Amino acid sequence: MKHSHSITATAPIWTSQWLFAAGFYNLVWGASVIVWPHWLFDATGLERMNYPEIWQCVGMIVGVYGLGYLIAATNPRMHWPIVLVGLLGKIFGPIGFAIAMARGVFPPAFGSTILTNDLVWWIPFGMILRDAWRSRALDPKPIDSLQRFVREVHIKAPPTVVFRFHESPKALEKLIPPWENMRVAESAGSLQVGTLVVLKGRVGPVPVRWVARHTEYDPPHLFVDRQESGPFAAWVHCHQFLSDGQGGTILRDEVNYAVPLGILGQWLGDWFVRRKLEVMFAYRHEVTKRLVESGGNSVRPDARALLSKGVT
Repeated sequence: MKHSHSITATAPIWTSQWLFAAGFYNLVWGASVIVWPHWLFDATGLERMNYPEIWQCVGMIVGVYGLGYLIAATNPRMHWPIVLVGLLGKIFGPIGFAIAMARGVFPPAFGSTILTNDLVWWIPFGMILRDAWRSRALDPKPIDSLQRFVREVHIKAPPTVVFRFHESPKALEKLIPPWENMRVAESAGSLQVGTLVVLKGRVGPVPVRWVARHTEYDPPHLFVDRQESGPFAAWVHCHQFLSDGQGGTILRDEVNYAVPLGILGQWLGDWFVRRKLEVMFAYRHEVTKRLVESGGNSVRPDARALLSKGVT
């Protein structure tokens, strides 16, 4: 089932202007160091290096960063990881220089380029990253660009009954696996369009606050929730309640998601995310099936029974 979503909006023009400026500056600075490797040493009164090729390599690295900024300038919201890496370099560089200066390796005058190479870019780069972060919720990705996960379970009860179970105030709490360190912090107690659910917990040592808004509501056929802020770059979850034609229901969960850090995150973490989804929805479907078919709402299946079936 497809759902309509808006196309990612263009970032403010100033974000591209700052990145074009950073790219041009880096290319010029890097080229000057490659062509005249001694100019900074001469200007600050330091003895020239015995191996200027080392300093020329630094110029090449700075120039490569400049190419990265020019690429990021074409779409700052899409290429925000380049900006993040650049900002980290502009933070760690001054820290390294301060340590070297404290040890007497470099005189203060040698740090004159810290201002133009690093410090003046902190605020604009930070604002570009803030814009990219805020755009995730304000302007979500087209659903066709997201990863897709689907899992189904057959339940011996009509769709109206299964849907009613999901509308019960404590349903979500029952569906959170006991091994997940998450809890329902806020809930409107409704699945209707516009209502919010807030989950809080931890993933390892990292605190997580997950805010989802219900965006579609068509009882007893489906409801949809979308992440507004949380651990994913994007998350759209469609719950479908399909009649099996014999008085039962096929509960179908379709999740369209994007992991953070773009292609890098997909390469490094998508397999882990899919495994977590398999485990989570195996548990959710087992809970839903048992509670609905038993006609109760207080019985919670033992997690160890799921683990004994290979769900870990």
